[in-house]
Formats: sequence, structure tokens, C-alpha cells
Amino acid sequence: MLPGLLLVAVILLAVTIPWYWSQLLRWADGIPRATPCHRWLGNLREFLGKSPSEVFLLLDRHFRQHDRLFTFRFGPQVAIGVTHPELVQKVLTHPACQAKSDVYKVVRLPNGLLAAKYDVWKMHRKTLNSTFNARILESFVPIFNDCTRRLVGRLDRYTRPGAGPCNILEYISACTLEMICRTSLGGQVLERDGAEQFISNLEVALKTIGIRIFNVFLHIDFIYQFTELYRNEMKAIGVCQRFTKKIIQDKREEIGRTFIETGIQQRPTEETYKKPQIFIDQLMKIPATQPGARHFSDDEISDHIYTMIVAGNETSATQLAHTCLLLAMHPDVQAKAYAEVYELLPDSAQEVTIELMKDLVYLERVLKETMRLMPVAPLIGRQNLTELVLDGHRIPKGTMLLFNFYSLHRRKDIWGPSADEFDPDRFARTAPPYHPYAHLPFSGGPRGCIGYRYAMMSLKALLASILRNYELTTRLRYEDIRFQYQISLNLAFAHEVQLRRRD
Repeated sequence: MLPGLLLVAVILLAVTIPWYWSQLLRWADGIPRATPCHRWLGNLREFLGKSPSEVFLLLDRHFRQHDRLFTFRFGPQVAIGVTHPELVQKVLTHPACQAKSDVYKVVRLPNGLLAAKYDVWKMHRKTLNSTFNARILESFVPIFNDCTRRLVGRLDRYTRPGAGPCNILEYISACTLEMICRTSLGGQVLERDGAEQFISNLEVALKTIGIRIFNVFLHIDFIYQFTELYRNEMKAIGVCQRFTKKIIQDKREEIGRTFIETGIQQRPTEETYKKPQIFIDQLMKIPATQPGARHFSDDEISDHIYTMIVAGNETSATQLAHTCLLLAMHPDVQAKAYAEVYELLPDSAQEVTIELMKDLVYLERVLKETMRLMPVAPLIGRQNLTELVLDGHRIPKGTMLLFNFYSLHRRKDIWGPSADEFDPDRFARTAPPYHPYAHLPFSGGPRGCIGYRYAMMSLKALLASILRNYELTTRLRYEDIRFQYQISLNLAFAHEVQLRRRD
């Protein structure tokens, strides 16, 4: 009797599951599919066992094969790949599409703008906009200049006779980390006890995110908690949090002492902006500068600071290293960029100012073109909070929407037959011929990167100083570039450049 019942149950499951899935996914029948697509597994089989770099190449192939939108299917789950800039704009600017997908939970920063749930993000973003205003960003320029001088001092060893090439990413990463720490936590942060352990453990935590984000099984918390990767991550996060909590505690005590001495909350004055307006100070003073705004808790402040570091350090460093390598591969472009820098900075010891940054027009084109070809954050995901209609197709609430900016930035129907070539002059026109959502190195819409102006200012200051002091060459060829993908788009090999002092 029992074997017969089991046989009937198996038959019912074999018939019912495919029928249920077909009914569940019927809404997606009219949308083009990524192929090959298995009846039950969908596209899952194609991605299983692939490294992050192989997954990136697979995604790029699928996104290039579809003009407007298409579906990925992972078992009963359907994701929409959005490929055309018109649809990209519609989704990224839609009020119901500002929620991040569940993939972002691996970042473990529930209050930070990068990974926060929609309601938390909406409330915090409005408050934080003021901490990135032009006057505050301008106050950081002395820090940018000081960090840049230190970078040049470290790179000079590679200009000596017999010195070989250097992996310039290593040195730029140390510099951008110093920048982001000093502008977010304070000028003496890297001289505090425990700073070295903080930096080394921060790197462990970042690498863990990169490994986990592309392993579908590690997204299951029950499985992940039994891995050594999890134990290493928890240990690293603990070290980092203890370091920042001590800074937050010290800052609160400092603000408390100031209040006791003056009897008032300190509001910004003209004199205030003559010194750097550190991010952690801004977060703690928000109620004084924004009447009616609530205090951020210590956990919220910590999440916002780590979001700044996670989102700002690796991306800026990698983007600048990409730029240096492309300039080394294209000496004619480098010569043109250097001519502009030399005209504005005839003295190599001269500091970059906010006014001078506005005149680095060609340098900005170089950065934009590098971001087009090699965007460090090429893949993002969103989730619609209500039903959405795209090209006449009804997309149910809660569907994952995927965007691949690497593929978008290389569409030949937008960028022409030379879309895969490095040509900064394509950004020379005042009114660009391309769609405004065809170039998205900082994403787009209301949930675009809040720190894009900070990034451009720091990148301009660094690149101008590097070009003013060094001529860059490399044995690597542009056609040999290969990518690997973890938390950001990087090269499959070192950013190897040879440096020659210009003076």
C-alpha cells in the first residue's frame, strides 16, 4: 500500500510542479528569453560552477543579444534584463523602482544608502544630501592635495634607474583609502591605535563580499554561517566596528564638551568652511544644521561611514588605475591631457584648486571615457514595489530588474562603430548626441550615487598630479585587456605601468 502511495505522490509532483511553474511564470511568456533555457531550471544550469569573471562574460553576452529587455529564469524565479537606455531611464527614475534587490544584503549595511531598504533609504537620503553640498566638498580639497603629495612621494621609487614597472593600483588604493578615511572620520584617523588592523580587516570584509555576491548558495544564510568565509568575515567586521565605535564615542564626547562650554549647538559659519567638514561631524550635527531632523544613532552613523568607505574607496582607486593604464596605452591621448595639465599647473608643486578643477576639461573627458569603457560598478539590481509596464509587458510586483552598464556603454547603435575604442573626444560636444541614460558610471535616477561629485573632484586632483609628475608607459596592449569581476570590475592582471619623472 505504502509504495503505491509514494508512486502516486511522485507522479502528482512530476505533473503538478511543471504546471504550477508554467502558470506562475505565464506573465513572462511574451518577453524574449536568455537562451538556452531549461524547462525547469531555466538559465540556472548555465551559471552553476562559473567563476565571477565567467558569470560577468555570460551576462555581457546576454545583454548584448537583446535590444530592449529579456528574461533570466532561475528555477521559478524570473529576473528582467533591461538593456535599452529608454527603458533604463524609465525604471531608474520610476518612484516604485527605488528598492534594491535582496542581493545587496551581503553588504551588511542596512542603514547605508547603498544597501538600505527603500523606506530607510528615502528617509536618510533626504537628510544626507546636505552633507555633500558644494561648500563641504570644496573644504576637502586640501586633504585631496595632501594625500596626492604623499602618493607622488611613494611612486618616486619607480623612477630611479633600473626600477621596474609598478602595479599602480596598489599605491592609488592606499591613497584613496587615506582620502576617504580622513574626509569621513577625521584627519588623524590613520594615526590612531588599531588603524593598521582596521585597514587590513576592512580589506578582508570587502573581499568576502566579492566572493559571496556571485555564489548563489552562499546567499542562503543557513549555509553561509557554517563556512570559514563567514567566520573570517565576522571577525573582520568585529575589529572594524570596535575601531569606528571608539571614534564615534570620542566625537560625541567632544561635541558634548563644546555644548557645555558654549551652551548652544554649533551652526556653520563662513569661518567653518575654511577647514574640512568631516563626514562624521556632519552626521552628528545634523539636528543643529537641519531643524526638525532627527539624530542618527551610533549604528546608523557607523553604517553611513562604512558605506562611504566601501562605495568610495575601491571604486575610485580602480577607476583611476584603469585611467592611468589606458593613458599609458594611448600616448597621444596622454600627451594631450598632459598639455592641459601643464598649462594650468606649470609648477609641479602647485596645488589643485576648485577653480582649476573646472578648467580641466580634457581631463574630465578622459575620465568619462574610461568610465564608459571600464565602469567599476557595471551591474546593479532593482526591485519594483508595484506592478510595472515595460514595452506593453506587465511586470509583477517584486521582480528583480537587472542593468549591465558595461554592455550599455558599448552599444554600437548609440556610440557608433568605434564603441569599443578609447576616444575621449566623443565627450567633446556640449550637447551630447547620446541618450542621457546611455552613460551611467554612477548609476542614475533618485538612487544614483550621492558621492559622484566627491569622486570626480578627487579623481581630477589625483590624475592631474600624476600626469604633471610622470609620463606613463606600459608593455600591456589595449586589445589584451581581460576583466575579472568581484564587487567591482577589475583587470585579470596587474595595472602595470612604468613611470618616468617629467622634471
